[in-house]
Amino acid sequence: MLFSLLSYPSLNAQVYDEIAPFGEYQKNWALVEKGGLQGFIDRDEKEVVTPKYDAISPFGKIKENWALVEKGGLEGFIDKDGTEVVKPKYDAISVFGKVNVNWALVEKGGLEGFIDMDGFEVVKPKYDAISVFGKINVNWALIEKGGLEGFIDMDGFEVVEPKYDAISAFGTIKENLAMVEKGGLFGFINKKGIEVVKLGEYTPLNPGPPS
Repeated sequence: MLFSLLSYPSLNAQVYDEIAPFGEYQKNWALVEKGGLQGFIDRDEKEVVTPKYDAISPFGKIKENWALVEKGGLEGFIDKDGTEVVKPKYDAISVFGKVNVNWALVEKGGLEGFIDMDGFEVVKPKYDAISVFGKINVNWALIEKGGLEGFIDMDGFEVVEPKYDAISAFGTIKENLAMVEKGGLFGFINKKGIEVVKLGEYTPLNPGPPS
């Protein structure tokens, strides 16, 4: 909650519309608002973050020592020094560790990707959907693009290009293999992503999409 300037008469010259209590967001800083935009000042009345954000979330809510910032409907991060470590360019940023222990899922233009703990974009937002790592194969995540499925690994590399209509969990039908389906044809990939049984070389007893 922001407070009136009447509580801080020495700051009138700074022309802030509102000032929150010091320490509410982080020690020795106070959230300030000017012209509907938010920033921070320290106890020496120095402007450590220029009021340029539409909203600033509490530090540590998504990542320790970082605060989510919003500008023009897009999200990014500042750190505890006030440095913009991730420019506000994403439509949404999830909590770190939700899908991958050291990454946060980001969304831009309806597509998904990842940033790492340093704010570096390790997977560009280009997939329609990304599942949790390890759900189908250890250290891999199922990806979807244009209605087709594939995999990325823990380094963000596309180990299986999104080209299959459906992919089963490994070991469901054959040990250490996952059944793949495309255009009504079935085959298998191994845990290196190699198609060891080519499409059309396997006919399931009960044809249907892998589950």
